[in-house]
Amino acid sequence: MKKILAVAIFLMAFTSASAAINQSPVFGASITEGSVIYKGDDAPDFADYSASYTNLAFDALLGINSRFGIHTGLGIMLNVATFTNGEDDSDYGTHSSDDVDDDMLISMALSVPTMARFYISNSFFMEAGATFDFNLFKQHYYGYTEEWDSNDDQNLLNIEVGAGLGFTLGFGLEFGLRYTHGLTDMYEHSDVSNSRLSLGIGYWFNYR
Repeated sequence: MKKILAVAIFLMAFTSASAAINQSPVFGASITEGSVIYKGDDAPDFADYSASYTNLAFDALLGINSRFGIHTGLGIMLNVATFTNGEDDSDYGTHSSDDVDDDMLISMALSVPTMARFYISNSFFMEAGATFDFNLFKQHYYGYTEEWDSNDDQNLLNIEVGAGLGFTLGFGLEFGLRYTHGLTDMYEHSDVSNSRLSLGIGYWFNYR
């Protein structure tokens, strides 16, 4: 059901973006910092981990009219997570807390947002839609053995839906807050997905 919903959202977003392709696009760049929240039966306890990400992106705003458009682009996302007492975000379990160092996960992905944006006023906007993360690699550091290992069971695509709000100044500087909820599992044969709460700053080169 989740995959069917994700495909439907993607098709609706793509259709909307195609309809706006004859409008004058606005291009920009942004940096986003946020927290990652793991959900699902195999997710770690909230108190046992700290996970964050940084996303550097090239953005495009495809305007349909003066109030409505499609926010898309391409980003490089770096995720870093630490897990206390050897607890991780897969099914490897928890080790003894007597002499175990923290575990760590480092991963990188290509991020493609497809968000419908509506300007409430000349500056303030709301947006909602989906993001598609294409995973490039993930490395796991085991503190108790001091070794690195790759996560080969990582799924290629993560799909999230969400909404956000923000404001754009007249000369193109923009600030935004967004929450996205994961629809797909991060690993094969594992019930864990990621949601994100993020704050971003960007600049549109040819805004308005």
